[in-house]
Amino acid sequence: MDLNFDSLFNHVYDVKDCELITYERGRIVLRTIVNESCCNPYGMAHGGFLYTLCDNAAGLLGYSLGSYVVTMQSSINYISSVRNGEILTIEAKAIHDGRSSKVCELVVCNEKGTLICKATFTMFVVKKIEEEKQ
Repeated sequence: MDLNFDSLFNHVYDVKDCELITYERGRIVLRTIVNESCCNPYGMAHGGFLYTLCDNAAGLLGYSLGSYVVTMQSSINYISSVRNGEILTIEAKAIHDGRSSKVCELVVCNEKGTLICKATFTMFVVKKIEEEKQ
């Protein structure tokens, strides 16, 4: 079987059209639309795109808690597929706000409320935001 890897991996996930809906301490909500560059060869949003959305949301959630964070551990469960043109809502909530780590749960749903994926991210605190101001 001859695979053309260029046609399979010819894009970078396009998350630039994310809209911030809710931003409060320990909870954020983002909205984005799945576009063709985010889809796999089967016409469905690629799992890596969904993971990237969750990873970015987890980082923003850490910021809402007053810290610069990086991903230390994550787990994601893909429940339903999503196609080009569908609108996604990503909700992230803090379930642990520690000194050196933050844990957040993320839920991604489409515009009909169908659960697309659910993730848990543990974020390592690199630096507190107020430390930067000193």
